[in-house]
Amino acid sequence: MAHKILAAAPAAALVALALGVAAPTNASAHWVQAPCDFITAGGFVFKDNGQQANFGAHGGCKNGKFWGHVNFVDHDQNYHITSTEITGYLYDPAWPNARDICGWADTNDGETVRFRMRLVDNGEPGKMDMMGFSIDRAGNPQPGDRFYSVSTRRLANGKGGGGNVQLHKPNPSTTASPAMLALKEDQMCGDLNTP
Repeated sequence: MAHKILAAAPAAALVALALGVAAPTNASAHWVQAPCDFITAGGFVFKDNGQQANFGAHGGCKNGKFWGHVNFVDHDQNYHITSTEITGYLYDPAWPNARDICGWADTNDGETVRFRMRLVDNGEPGKMDMMGFSIDRAGNPQPGDRFYSVSTRRLANGKGGGGNVQLHKPNPSTTASPAMLALKEDQMCGDLNTP
């Protein structure tokens, strides 16, 4: 079933991957595609200061639930983020090969943070693939104030980093539940925008 997008919705409005059932009532509504797909990725990026950060991630829908895991290590800050719960998997119609994974994570500093990771599969061998990552402390009193962010950048060796992002086709286990249909972007990702 094809995705429907409201004319009033901005081109970058995110649409969750879920069952394309009912037309939305406003531009913030989301769908989960039926069946859902999934994405896997691993590699490294150079941050704005030139230092390296490694990541590994996978996410999607599986047997009626959000599924996945995100791991991110910032070496020069000795900062390690490991997901504890995946709360969203989103599709951006302006970037058909991109998926956002949202959820909660623990850090090696003993904090609980909300995260959002953007992964883009631009074909093989991965030099044009992209990754971005942002986190926010739980209970941050300043909405939109990011505690940590690495903007989406290419994984091209010698430029943005290295690695590979792979968007996988749906299979019989990549199903979404009706409860996923009702979720809005802010329920899945808080106030974290795509990095």
